[in-house]
Amino acid sequence: MTTPLDNAPHQPSDNGTSQLAVLGQTYPGYHIERDRLLGRWTATRRAPISEREKAAGIKYVIVRSSPERLGSSLAMQIELTHNLRATHRFTTTS
Repeated sequence: MTTPLDNAPHQPSDNGTSQLAVLGQTYPGYHIERDRLLGRWTATRRAPISEREKAAGIKYVIVRSSPERLGSSLAMQIELTHNLRATHRFTTTS
């Protein structure tokens, strides 16, 4: 799966700042952080998660070892959310 980070400009001296900006712009529904000490990237969903979303595998917090892995995980979460909404729409119409 290709993520926006695959095409993002990366300069070794930026310490992940551009990657953090790309993730934040691409996934505004999440608060993205980088822990330089532990070397991990964290995304926290801004909206609360319903029981239905939780049952579908949507996570409130995602922690990954790289911005690429975090971007990939967030893309999967967005896909799950869209699929859940589409399914809900079809099962609740009269």
